[in-house]
Amino acid sequence: MLKLEGSAPAIGRNLVVLSRRQLECLSWAEAGKSARDTGQILGISQRTVEKHLEQACGLLGVRTRIQAVVRARQLGLLG
Repeated sequence: MLKLEGSAPAIGRNLVVLSRRQLECLSWAEAGKSARDTGQILGISQRTVEKHLEQACGLLGVRTRIQAVVRARQLGLLG
């Protein structure tokens, strides 16, 4: 299958690229921090944290932040 530049990753390839901020937000979610706490830690708004987590969920193909943390761990994206 040919992957064109800018196209979505093919299903089953485990090709997921998350931004540094998305990974930071997932990491704090994994540690049990709320979006509000994470925002305070990172110096960004709670809404921005929620948006990063929402985008990470979409990229990982899951619905919740807990599922996103589990999936990111499975893919080796979280240390």
